[in-house]
Amino acid sequence: MKTQNSEKQLSRRDFLKLSGVGAASLAALQGLGSGFKPISAAAARAALQDNAKYVYTSCVMCPAECGIKVKVENGVASAIYGNVYGPMNTNGVCGKGASGLQMVYNANRIKYPMIRVGERGESKFKRVSWDEALNYIADKLIALKKKHGAECAIMDAGDVTDRDPYWYLFRAFGSPHVTEHGAICDTPRRHGPKIMFGGKRVEPDVMRPVLVRQPDGSLKNDYSYRTKLIIYAGWNPFTATRINYESRGTVEAKLAGAKIIVIDPALSNTATKADQWIPIRPGTDPDLFAAILRYILENNDDNDPFRRYIDWSFQEYSQGWDEFLAAFRSRWYKKDPLNGLKYFSLEWAAERTGIAADKIAELAHTYGITKPAALVWGMNGIGHHYNGYVASIIGTVLNVITGNMEVPGGAIDTELVKSDKGGKAKGEDFVKREVTRKVNGQDVTGKIEELHMDYYGDWPAAWDDVVGDYPRRFLEGVTLRYGPFRGYKYPIKAFFMRTGNPVITGSNTAHWIEALTAKDGDEYRVELVVYIDTPMLETGLYADVILPEASYLERMALSDIYPSHQVIYLRDFVIDKLHESKTQYDIMIALAQKLHEKGDPDIKPEDFWEKFPTEEDFWNEALKVAPGRAHAGVPLPYPKYPVNYKLIGTPDSLESGKATIDDEKKVVQGEYVTAQWLREHNGVAIWPMSWHRFNNGGVLKTASKKVEFVWDYEVEKDGEKKRQGQYSKYNKLIEAAGETPFAIAKLGWKKYESTFYWFETVWNPYTNPDYAKYKDEYPFQVVCGRVHHAMSGTQLVDWLGRIPTEDLWAPLNDERVVDEIVIGENGPTPSGRKVQLAKGSWCIGVIQMSASDGRKLGLQTGDLVELETPLGHKTRGKVNLVETIRPGVLRVAMGAGGRFSPGLGLTYDFRDVTPNANDLTDPEGHSPIMGMPVYADIIAKVKKL
Repeated sequence: MKTQNSEKQLSRRDFLKLSGVGAASLAALQGLGSGFKPISAAAARAALQDNAKYVYTSCVMCPAECGIKVKVENGVASAIYGNVYGPMNTNGVCGKGASGLQMVYNANRIKYPMIRVGERGESKFKRVSWDEALNYIADKLIALKKKHGAECAIMDAGDVTDRDPYWYLFRAFGSPHVTEHGAICDTPRRHGPKIMFGGKRVEPDVMRPVLVRQPDGSLKNDYSYRTKLIIYAGWNPFTATRINYESRGTVEAKLAGAKIIVIDPALSNTATKADQWIPIRPGTDPDLFAAILRYILENNDDNDPFRRYIDWSFQEYSQGWDEFLAAFRSRWYKKDPLNGLKYFSLEWAAERTGIAADKIAELAHTYGITKPAALVWGMNGIGHHYNGYVASIIGTVLNVITGNMEVPGGAIDTELVKSDKGGKAKGEDFVKREVTRKVNGQDVTGKIEELHMDYYGDWPAAWDDVVGDYPRRFLEGVTLRYGPFRGYKYPIKAFFMRTGNPVITGSNTAHWIEALTAKDGDEYRVELVVYIDTPMLETGLYADVILPEASYLERMALSDIYPSHQVIYLRDFVIDKLHESKTQYDIMIALAQKLHEKGDPDIKPEDFWEKFPTEEDFWNEALKVAPGRAHAGVPLPYPKYPVNYKLIGTPDSLESGKATIDDEKKVVQGEYVTAQWLREHNGVAIWPMSWHRFNNGGVLKTASKKVEFVWDYEVEKDGEKKRQGQYSKYNKLIEAAGETPFAIAKLGWKKYESTFYWFETVWNPYTNPDYAKYKDEYPFQVVCGRVHHAMSGTQLVDWLGRIPTEDLWAPLNDERVVDEIVIGENGPTPSGRKVQLAKGSWCIGVIQMSASDGRKLGLQTGDLVELETPLGHKTRGKVNLVETIRPGVLRVAMGAGGRFSPGLGLTYDFRDVTPNANDLTDPEGHSPIMGMPVYADIIAKVKKL
C-alpha cells in the first residue's frame, strides 16, 4: 500500500547535532537526510546561528510541565533550557526536561497510523493512511453507538494535560466517559482538601519568586522564604518532580532557616537533605496523623506560648468543628482489638507505626508550636493506600486548626488558586443534553452525564473516575444503580487510550491484559481499542488502531500545574510535525469530520471546524476563562477592583484598568488571554500572589464558602431546607435508590459519613486483624517508589536509562547481546543490528531491600529473587541491598520493570529480570470511596531464584 510521505526533511548534519542520538536512531531515520555536503566547520556554525531562533513553550517530559525555552536551528530543535520568566521552575530544567530531544527525535516513536493484523498483544501491525485509520474508527464507533449507545465508549486522555480536544469530541459524540491519569494517581491523597475546601493538592508556600502588590501600589517579585517547618509524609519532591518549584524551594527554605522532616519508609532523596528522617511502617500514616491531632488537642494551652498549638481564628472561616471533634474524640476512648491500646494514644501509634512514642510526641509538639509550617502528604505514602482518605482528612484538619493554611510560609491548596482554563473547550455542555434509554421495558429520559458508569454506578463519590476498575467493567459490563437510569445495563465496547499506559500503571497488569483480550466468540469483548501517543508503550500492543500523536514540541496546549497563585503557560509549536504525526486538534477535527460524513447526528460542523477553524482558535477558547479565580487575599492583587469578584483577562489589562465590572455577575472582565498574548510575553501569564485567600469565602469552593468539617448537613433558606456538603449529593442518590455502594458497604456504612470517620487499610497485618495471619509467611510490605521517569513513558530515553536513582534504578544489568528493535511502518521491527551491553552499563529497575533483611535470607546485591503475595501474584527482579530502607519493607519503582513493549529500547531487553509492581497489586483492591488501586497495600514473601 502506498502512503503519502509528509515527513519533515532533516539533513544528516542537522540530525547529528542532536545530543544523545546514536546509531540506532540514525539507522531508523536514514531516509530523512540527503547526505553530507562539503562545508567548513566555521561556515556551518555561522549558518546555523543565522537560522537559530528560541521558542518559549512548556515541557511534557513529566507532568510538572515546566516552562522551557527551546533553541531551534534550521527547523531542528537543538537545545532545551528553562524559561527564566516562569516562576514554576525559574530558568531551571531537570534531567528529564533536558533529555526531551531524545524523545522527540527517538527512533522508537510512533511515526505512522497502524492497524492491527495479528491478535491483540502480538505486536503485529500494518501501516495505513490516516484516511484508512479514521474510516476504520468512525465506522466502528457509529455501529457501536447505534447498538449500545455512545456511553459504551471511553476516552482516557492519559498522563498529560493536553486533553481538552479529545474530551470535547467524545462529549459531543455523546459519551459521558472522559477521564485522565489523575484517576489512578493519588485520589485518596486529595480527598481531605476536596471535601473540606473544594480543593485538591496542598503544598508548602515555597514557589519563588511570587509577584506581590507592595504598600506603594507597585508590583514586585518576592523572593523571601518564610516557612519555618515543612513535614513531608510519603512525599519526595526531589525525585518525584511533579511540582518543580518544590524541589528548589525546599532547599531555599532550609537555607533560610526552615526545618525539614521527612516521614518515609525509605531514605528518599528528599530525606537525605532533611533535618530528620522518620522511617515509618507503610500504611500507618493515618495512625501517626491521628496521634498528632490527639496530642495537640490534649496538650494545647492558650495561656502557654510554648503549648499554644491551636490558632482558634480558624473558626472564623469554618463550620462543623464541634461535630468533627466529637466524632474524633469518641474514637479515642475505644480500644484497638489488635493491641488492646486506646486509639490515637502515643503508645497505640508507636505500636502500629514502629515510631517510638516520645518521637511522636516530639513531632507533634514541633509541628504544633512552629509557625508558619506546612504538613504535606504524598502519593505513595498516602494516596496509594486503601485508607489514605483518613490521613488526608486529618492532615487537612491539622493544617487548618494550627493556623497554617493560606498564611505566608504555610500551606496552600494549589487547586484552589491556580488559573482556570478550558471553559467551553471542555465540551461540558454536550453532556447536559437529554437522551432516552429503555430501562426494564420503559423509556426513561435523562441527561447524558447521568449515564456515567461511576457516578451513577458503583462509585458515586469517585469524582475523578475509577480507571483502576475498568477491567471489571470491560469484562462484566455496567449496571447503573442511581439516578434516572437506575437499572440500565450496557457494555463497554470502545476504549481510547491517549498518552497513558494502564496495562502497566492502571492496577494489576494481568487483569488489564485479560480484559483487553477477552472474547465473545471470535469478537473481542471490547470491540475497539485505539491507542494515541508518541512512544509505543505496552497498552499500544493491545490496540486495534494506533495513531501517532505529535510530540510536545510539535503541538499546542496550555499548562497550569499547581502553582501558588494564577500562572498559565503556553505550549507552542516549536518545530514542524515529524513523520505523519498529528496534534490533538488535528485528530479531533479529522475524526469529527469522518463521523459527520458517515451520518452521526451529534457531530455538527458549527461545533467543530466552523467554530475552531485553526488550532489557535481552539486554545483561545480555552483561555477565555483565565485566570477565573476570586479576587481575594492579602495584599489584594488589584486594589481598584471589588473583593471576591471573579477576575478574567490578561494581567496587563487588569493592571491598567482596561476592564469592566459586572456587579450582577460579580465579574471583572479584562481583555482575554490569547495564545498570541502569551507568545508576546515569554510564553507565560502571571497574575499577582496573595495570602489569606479563604477570608470571606475567597477561593473556597464549598457550598457554605467556609472550610467544612461536616460534609453532609442541612440548611434552611427562605423557609426551604436544603442539603449541602461535599457528600450530600451522593447520599441523596443512595437514599433515593435504597442501595448502598458495595465498596462502602464493606465498611459497614449505609452511606457516606458526614464527619470524621476511621477504617483500616487492607493487606497490613500490623494494623488490620483480618490480615494478621499472614505476618509470618509474608513478612515483607511492598511499596512503590519513583525514579526520574514520567510514569511509564520515558524509559526509551537513553540518558535517563543510564542515570541511577534512589537505589531503585541501578546499573545492575548483566552482559548481553540483544537484537535491536525499532518502531517502523509495521510496528516493532528488528533492525538487523546487534547491540552488545557490558555488565553494569545500563540501569534497570531493582528491588530495594534492607541489607539486614538480605543477610538473613542469604542474599547479595544483584541476586535474582521472586516476590509472591498471598493471592499468588508474582514478580521477579534483582535485589539491591542497602541501608536506606526500613527493615521489613521492599520498594519497587512504578513502571521501571517488567516492561514488555519492544518500543522501550534497552529497558525492554531486561524485562525478564526487572520487577513490575503491578504484577503484585490486588486486582480487586480498590479504595472504598473513589476506587483508587491499592498500589502500596501489598505483602509478599521472597524466594531466591
